[in-house]
Amino acid sequence: MENFNNFTNKQEIENSSEIFNEAVSALASEFHEDWRKTRLNEDGSFEPRLKSTSDEAWIAKHGMNEVDIANTSYEDLPEDWQYENKQAATVVVNVLSEYNGSIELENDMIRSSVGEKIHSAWLERNNWAAGGELDVPFDDLSFEEQEKDIDQIRVAKRVFDLE
Repeated sequence: MENFNNFTNKQEIENSSEIFNEAVSALASEFHEDWRKTRLNEDGSFEPRLKSTSDEAWIAKHGMNEVDIANTSYEDLPEDWQYENKQAATVVVNVLSEYNGSIELENDMIRSSVGEKIHSAWLERNNWAAGGELDVPFDDLSFEEQEKDIDQIRVAKRVFDLE
């Protein structure tokens, strides 16, 4: 999406599932691309990351149940490997619409509130973290862990030209 300004009004985005879905897809794809960059080799290739999939349609199309997620674009990933990015993007698009596209991360109260929404949603999706060091309120996370949640807002601001 070239610009989030067309739907920074919360009511407008809630009334347009097409706009909402387009925003989520664009952001989910960018989340995956940002992750892929962490596996970028000097020669421009990506360090492989093989994962199994249970997406029957993807398996039928590719003749195998293993996918190299680092060397596959978001759009070509099986549904089960698109899931986390899509869910995270859904949360962030909802947060952006709640704040009418204007989130001042320099404001500690806003940063904390936004971070808590993103982190709480992540905890709900990732039961494996229950009872561990990440199963705490956002404000109790280390700065490095907080940044992982807040970076999602930064990516969204870049994708939707909100900086």
